[in-house]
Amino acid sequence: MARKSPSIEIQEIPGDHFASLDAAQRAALDPLAAHMAQTIRDLLARGVLAQVNGKIIPNTDR
Repeated sequence: MARKSPSIEIQEIPGDHFASLDAAQRAALDPLAAHMAQTIRDLLARGVLAQVNGKIIPNTDR
């Protein structure tokens, strides 16, 4: 059975939490990258994506 992708919850962050939009985007980068990497791993495990010659591409054999 394929693993279920983790659910991502989007939360609004008040404007006074970060000094600028750039600071907020930099703070969000690491968690966003981790979620994206896990999603790609899950899609590879389910066979939706395939790794061919070092590239990750849609699996056309499905």
